[in-house]
Amino acid sequence: MATSRPPATFISDLRPSRVATIEATVVQLDPIREFENREGGKTKLRNGRFKDDTGEIAFVLWGREVDLVEQGDRVRVTEGWVKDYQGKPQISLGRSGKLEKLAAGGPEQQST
Repeated sequence: MATSRPPATFISDLRPSRVATIEATVVQLDPIREFENREGGKTKLRNGRFKDDTGEIAFVLWGREVDLVEQGDRVRVTEGWVKDYQGKPQISLGRSGKLEKLAAGGPEQQST
């Protein structure tokens, strides 16, 4: 039985305060940073940029997510949360998002 997945959205169509699924390439990956969280522990944070044929968007990864990608990886973010960060859209996995690596060399976007 085939698994169904939400269709990917083009980066140029992303808008803040919405959930989105995208397929893109990691074109920038900043160093991992740590900071103290409200509970007094340490939390990891990593910023970067995704790119598809239509544009780029900033992303942020938290906690264990920071080790999931490397620069140049093709990825699919399913049900990522798009928010406005310093006047520009940014995507994260939010509460229910998932990130998976894709095989290299595939098309930037697939529509179903």
